[in-house]
Amino acid sequence: MEYKHISGFFDKFKKALFKNEEYYEVITQVVGRHISSPINPKLVKIKGTIIYIQGTPMLRNEILIHKNGILSDLNSLLSDKNFTDIR
Repeated sequence: MEYKHISGFFDKFKKALFKNEEYYEVITQVVGRHISSPINPKLVKIKGTIIYIQGTPMLRNEILIHKNGILSDLNSLLSDKNFTDIR
């Protein structure tokens, strides 16, 4: 019995999961470059084209101050995903 069709089916999910992990890593690196403290990838959520970052009010204010620079860097690095806002 051949299981190639099943392995191909699961490969689609594996690629999607690794792609999402890559998004989180790139987001945390770019945000970390713009602000003074690093961010844990577990605190980042992506819903559609909006990025949600959980943290202290001071951290969130600093992110909002650098919002335009962060979004432009993310859109240049991740051209297949066009992020529109950070909240």
